[in-house]
Amino acid sequence: MLPDLDVITSDESYAALRNDGTFWEPWVRVALRDLGLPQPGSLRVPGESTNPVLVSDTGLVVKLYGEHWCGPDSHESERAALDLLDGHDLPVPRVLGRGELRPSGPGWPWPYVVMSTVSGRPWRDASSTVDQWTRVALAGRIGELVRRLHELPLAGTDVLRRADTFTEMLRERRAATVDDHRRRGYLSPRLLDQVEGFLPDVDAVLAGRPRVFVHGDLHGGNVFVDSERREVSGLIDFNDTYVGDARYSLVQLHLNAFRADRELLAAALAGARWPVSPTFAREMLVLTFLHDFDVLDQVPHDLTRIEDLDELADLLWGIPERPRGTKSGS
Repeated sequence: MLPDLDVITSDESYAALRNDGTFWEPWVRVALRDLGLPQPGSLRVPGESTNPVLVSDTGLVVKLYGEHWCGPDSHESERAALDLLDGHDLPVPRVLGRGELRPSGPGWPWPYVVMSTVSGRPWRDASSTVDQWTRVALAGRIGELVRRLHELPLAGTDVLRRADTFTEMLRERRAATVDDHRRRGYLSPRLLDQVEGFLPDVDAVLAGRPRVFVHGDLHGGNVFVDSERREVSGLIDFNDTYVGDARYSLVQLHLNAFRADRELLAAALAGARWPVSPTFAREMLVLTFLHDFDVLDQVPHDLTRIEDLDELADLLWGIPERPRGTKSGS
């Protein structure tokens, strides 16, 4: 007998089951059967995730989208993103099938997608086992991938539906960010007293900025690398994509994946051919405060001692003149 999906009635009940492989495995096998895909010998949960995800021993990834925890929006975002990315020779999963667990039943239909796996290891695992020279080289490759994402043609694609979503999200974050940071406790109260006057209006932040495809969650578990070949081998999780400001994509990449290592940031910007203006650090501090996630939780600095916004901007986003991982004259 299949587990009862109707026991999921709230954010709390969804959270309790979202990473429970025993609960989801029978349903995943139904999805694979309905798509005519081979049944695996085993299925595993690859790690904690917002959506139920199981990986098969046959090289398939099955991702389901619930009604809770912004599931409908995540489904729409990922569906549109995967369609956009298809055919551009990028290291992203291939879609092998889509469907619904309950296409004609009552309540939420539980849409799902079956994808190929990506190769390599997550950045958060690989980066801790290689030297800084290799990390710098890989950061440059990640920057190249970010540039290619930002250069994707958007005309005529469904991702354009998310253009207004990005602006609305930034407005919500601007209104809530000071209270959120006071609760998290990474920053000093005196510094937070200055943030409201520091943050421009969202329309001013976006004025003159081209709208591009933005992966909004480039954390260390979503970027996969082949450290021996010094290549980016995979990019996953398109739940939080937008059509928006390219600078937004750097926040999670630098503060989470790179753990605020400015040498890696410089290498990524070089790989992305990113023009760094004199106001870059302050601009990026604005986007840091406007980001939708708790982006300072992986920063290995004591930020509570800082009481000046320019000092914070420089510590987090100041670019060194020459990364230590590049040799003079190279």
